[in-house]
Amino acid sequence: MNTADLGLPVAVPSTALFTDQYELTMLQAALRSGTADRRAVFEVFTRRLPEGRRYGVVAGTGRVLDAVENFRFDDTILDFLRQRGILDEPTLAWLADYRFRGDIWGYPEGETYFPGSPVMRVEGTFAEAVLLETVILSILNHDSAVAAAASRMAVAAGDRPLMEMGARRTHELSAVAASRAAYVGGFHVTSDLAAGFRYNIPPSAPARTPSPSSTTPSATPSPPRCRPSAAAPPCSWTPSTSRRRCAPQSRWPARTWAPSASTPATCC
Repeated sequence: MNTADLGLPVAVPSTALFTDQYELTMLQAALRSGTADRRAVFEVFTRRLPEGRRYGVVAGTGRVLDAVENFRFDDTILDFLRQRGILDEPTLAWLADYRFRGDIWGYPEGETYFPGSPVMRVEGTFAEAVLLETVILSILNHDSAVAAAASRMAVAAGDRPLMEMGARRTHELSAVAASRAAYVGGFHVTSDLAAGFRYNIPPSAPARTPSPSSTTPSATPSPPRCRPSAAAPPCSWTPSTSRRRCAPQSRWPARTWAPSASTPATCC
């Protein structure tokens, strides 16, 4: 459910700066040491689940693919990095032609996962893969947390329909991502029209209209709200040279994995 697959007229800006500076300095060091083209494998997994939680729910894979596709360094971004003295010229020249040419494997969105489950696997050269660490973790941590919370609510609701309407409680762009993740987790509609437009989620509205008192502060406590950030723990990003842990075959997308000689398959 990424925007390219849906064919929706919403452009995604460059995601090249959705990263930490040290990712770029690691790239610069790798280029200098001659290890930039070394084959590398990164796995995303969660170390543990919150107490009382039996599973997590994967969400954000489509948004990750959008982010990787748009992870490009244009002249404006390169000038910013140059003026701040963050990188040397050889590294900037390398970034000017950056395109991720590796492979990304992972659980389908809406699938459950457990501690140690490799929910996403990124294969490529060290230089091209390491730059994606922060943006991938940012998307998967947020979206999977919301989807896990939504899944628990969907189980509790049974056959009753669920509406997502959290746009007033978070950043406007986070609200769109949260609507999408809630839909993946089992919600039926959203009140956020941007989410409906961008991801084709059915929009709806509650039978309620604003009143003058709604803008007046009140001492009356608000009803408890779901806190998606607590629904799933932070994921970890660990480089590996071989496949160290496996999920059941049914947990993986229906595709064939062809490992390279440098990453021998030990299972699956």
